Amino acid sequence: MSTSMSKSISAAVFLTLVIACGARTSLSTVWKAPAARAPVTRILVIAIADNPISKRSFEDTFAAELNRRGAEAAPSYLLLPADERLNEEMVREVVRQRDIEAVAITRLLKVDEEQQYVPPRTDYARGPYYHGGLYGYYGSAYDVVHTPGYWRTVTIVRLETRLYDAQTADLLWAAESETFEPASTADTIQSVTKAVSKRIADDGLISKP
Repeated sequence: MSTSMSKSISAAVFLTLVIACGARTSLSTVWKAPAARAPVTRILVIAIADNPISKRSFEDTFAAELNRRGAEAAPSYLLLPADERLNEEMVREVVRQRDIEAVAITRLLKVDEEQQYVPPRTDYARGPYYHGGLYGYYGSAYDVVHTPGYWRTVTIVRLETRLYDAQTADLLWAAESETFEPASTADTIQSVTKAVSKRIADDGLISKP
């Protein structure tokens, strides 16, 4: 196998791994009420967004992730006017009718673009398996792929999620999330809702019905 072919294969594998990873979300700050009520089951999910399609997609995905972890979550657009600015009275009425225990509200804080330095790296291509003799194999086994360091622009989407007690309106839990390099809005939504719902469950705020 030639050096150029080894480089091409290594580059293709690396690119495939990068694409497969998708967006990465971390929670930069997390707060939980010291005397939070017992775990909740019925949760109303509200996304504050100007784009109705993004709002529905986020609420659907977040509700599904919470449900997968044992909750009974419902997206707000199914229960409240999707094309109107929600007010307290609207939410209170749904809470009363549906016996909602908690309300999860997510909003976009900002989208940042930051410069990040990617250090140089050296990859050693794996030699081929063939019966070509000692010296041919020895030479090909040390093919090297070197990538110099470079600067790149990294997109970071920052959101805030708050979980409120539906009866007392007290804040139970809050977190700010940072999603790095999302490929699309859908990619952001998938990454954020999975990370946030997992942390809410890990913090003991979800109970199974």
